[in-house]
Amino acid sequence: MTKQIAHRFAQLANEWSRSALAALTSILAVAIFWLVATSAHAEEVDLELVLAMDGSGSISEREYILQLEGTARAFEDPAIRSALRSGPIGRIAVSVLIWSDAAFPKFKSGWFILDTDESAALFANKVRNFHKHTGRKFGIGGGGTGIGEGIRVALEMIRTNRFQGLRQVVDVSGDGIETDPWFKKAITLPAARALAQRDGVTLNGLPILTADFPHLDDYYRSDVINGPGAFVVIADGFEDFGRAIREKLWREISHSIAWAPQLNSVITAQKN
Repeated sequence: MTKQIAHRFAQLANEWSRSALAALTSILAVAIFWLVATSAHAEEVDLELVLAMDGSGSISEREYILQLEGTARAFEDPAIRSALRSGPIGRIAVSVLIWSDAAFPKFKSGWFILDTDESAALFANKVRNFHKHTGRKFGIGGGGTGIGEGIRVALEMIRTNRFQGLRQVVDVSGDGIETDPWFKKAITLPAARALAQRDGVTLNGLPILTADFPHLDDYYRSDVINGPGAFVVIADGFEDFGRAIREKLWREISHSIAWAPQLNSVITAQKN
C-alpha cells in the first residue's frame, strides 16, 4: 500500500512538472513575441533624452521660469538645431520631466521627435510655457529634493516610450542635494543610479550653484552622474542656467562629441 501511494505521488509530481514546463514555455513564447514585436515597431533615434528639472520647494517661481526659458532658448540656438541631425539616424527624442519630493506629482511634457528647425521650435515653445502660469497653486512641484525618485520616473519614461535610441540619457538639474522623503517612501539616489546602470542609461548633471550649496558640483560628480560618458556642467546661479543648459545639450546631442571618451569628466565652461 505504501509503495502504491508513493507511486501515485510520483505520477502527480511528474504530471505537475510537465504542466508547469508547458506553462513556462507558453509564457516565454509570449514574452519573446512581445519583445520582437516591440522592437520591430520602435522608432529609431540617435538619442532618447529626458530633461529632468528641479521643481522642489527650494525653487521659486522666478527660478522655475528661468529654467524653462533657458532650455527653450537652447533649442532655438542654431548650433543645437544643427546637432539634432548630426547622428547616423538624424533625429532625437526628448521629453521634459519636472520632479520634486516623492509625495508630489511629477509633470511630463510628453515625447517629441526633433529632426528639423520646425520641430525644435515646437518643442521650445512647449518648454517655455510648460506649466508656466499654473505654478504652486495647482501643485506644480514643492516639498523636498527627491533626486532618486525623479531619476526613477525618468527611467520609466525611457523604458515605456516608443523609441529605440542608440543612447539613452537623463539630464538631471537642481539646486541642492537629495533630502529624505517628507510623506512617502521613495527610491533613494544610490538605488536610482543602480537602476540606471542596469538599464544602460547615462546620468548627466547640471548643478545650480547657490549660497546654500556653493560646491554642489562636487556632490553631483560623486553621487549623481553615472554611466558611459557621464559629465557635469555647472550653472553659476539660476541666471547662468541658460548658458549651462545650452553647453550641456550641445555635448549630449552632438554625435561626434557624445561618443568621445568623457567618463566622469567635468565641464566648467566660462560664460559667453
